[in-house]
Amino acid sequence: MNIDQIADEIHRAIMKREQITPFSDRDILLSNADAYKVSSKLCKLRTWQVNGFKIGFTNRSIWPIYGVDQPMWGSMSVNSISYAKNGISSIKFSDYCEPRIEPEIVVCFASTPPLHATEEQIANSIAWVAPGFEIVDSIYPGWKFNIPDTIAAGGLHGQLVLGEKVTETNGLRVKLIDQKVTLCCDNEVVEDGSGGNVLDGPISALKHLLDGISAEPSEISVKAGDIVTTGTLTDAKPLRVGQTWNGKYSGIINSSLSVEIV
Repeated sequence: MNIDQIADEIHRAIMKREQITPFSDRDILLSNADAYKVSSKLCKLRTWQVNGFKIGFTNRSIWPIYGVDQPMWGSMSVNSISYAKNGISSIKFSDYCEPRIEPEIVVCFASTPPLHATEEQIANSIAWVAPGFEIVDSIYPGWKFNIPDTIAAGGLHGQLVLGEKVTETNGLRVKLIDQKVTLCCDNEVVEDGSGGNVLDGPISALKHLLDGISAEPSEISVKAGDIVTTGTLTDAKPLRVGQTWNGKYSGIINSSLSVEIV
């Protein structure tokens, strides 16, 4: 199969909410570079207006669970980002195959970060931060795949729900590392997480994204106004209809975000 054929198959699976056999299980061994080409083609097939990126598998503690050994990234669009009204939103379960929820730290860039930016330069480029729930979805049954499989499928991105923005960005690198979240389902604590779980901090994850994008021969870049979600602070949790998930954030982000699964 070539790049276009793989992108077409993934696009059909996403549109029909159908799962497919991972390409790695069919002896179709994509490189990361080829997988990002598939992802770019997928954005065009979906007629996406890209306005940001998700970074996945930045939480090293979950790598053994999914059989991966590195982060990856995917695009987000104006259609896949929503804002919670008064910190409350809902997700339609039937829009996905096998969805999971991830509490994350989200940033928006005030200015385009320079090429080969340092972490300090990246932090100084940020306009605001916010709590976010990323809904991730696997078109591969049982969440079994390799990294190129996930890259090709758009980084497994389904939707990003954003909470209350924080525009105070002084000392941001350390404050985001120290950020805490308590993830609850139906008022029961499921897991605690922190910004320190995201590579060497969310700003470090952003540097990984920027360096990775600059190394790929494509027209994609991170620019002013782009929204980036930096990776899950806990493990991704499976969703069921009727659940209510709540992320209680404490730190520079000091608010709650709730999502009902309908």
